[in-house]
Amino acid sequence: MNRQLLEKSLGYVFTDAAWLEQALTHPSVDQKRSTNLAYERLEFLGDAVLELSVSRELFTLFPRADEGLLTKMRAGIVSRQNLACLCVELGWIDQLRMSPQLENTGGRQTLSVQANTFESVIGAVMMDSNYNAARKVSLNLLRESLERAESFVQVNHKGLLLETLQAVDGCGPTYRVELVDEAKTAGPFRAYACWHDAPLGVGEGPNKHKAEMAAAADAMQKMLWKEKK
Repeated sequence: MNRQLLEKSLGYVFTDAAWLEQALTHPSVDQKRSTNLAYERLEFLGDAVLELSVSRELFTLFPRADEGLLTKMRAGIVSRQNLACLCVELGWIDQLRMSPQLENTGGRQTLSVQANTFESVIGAVMMDSNYNAARKVSLNLLRESLERAESFVQVNHKGLLLETLQAVDGCGPTYRVELVDEAKTAGPFRAYACWHDAPLGVGEGPNKHKAEMAAAADAMQKMLWKEKK
């Protein structure tokens, strides 16, 4: 475990590294289970921290939003897809200990394992310190997600494409983004949704996220059209 690298990405330094080690231990490593060396209990705690932290932040950020809208935004932010993506981007999933059997069957690439790892690390911060520290870390990591909270109410084409492709062979899509006009550095952007290096869809948008979302939507539409034929 590269503790220094993980703490840097987390923005938090552990007092007791044992909590971090537990957060990065998959149940497949802890065969006895009764020893509680794996991340399951911390995952349970981290899930609660994220739910409450995001709920309070959305309540403050959107004073006119009703319960239904707040619930949908929160569901998108703490969704398995979003947390899994963050876990991969931060490099935490690479440091997760798991059994060779699970590793060889693609366990590290599954959304549930990735999302669970993210939640367990947050739970570890809670146990190492307190709720306020875990809340601060959570909101910092989810800052971009909170800034685009309203987009989660719409159809998450990237999430749908990820789930659809991973169901085939465990591999998700990748995105290649370029400027529509190279003379303009601020956009608009063109994105290509690729799978095993093959382009599935293309889309444009004023920023990279919207361009990728458009590309994912195009890919899903083309895939559905092929199924109908």
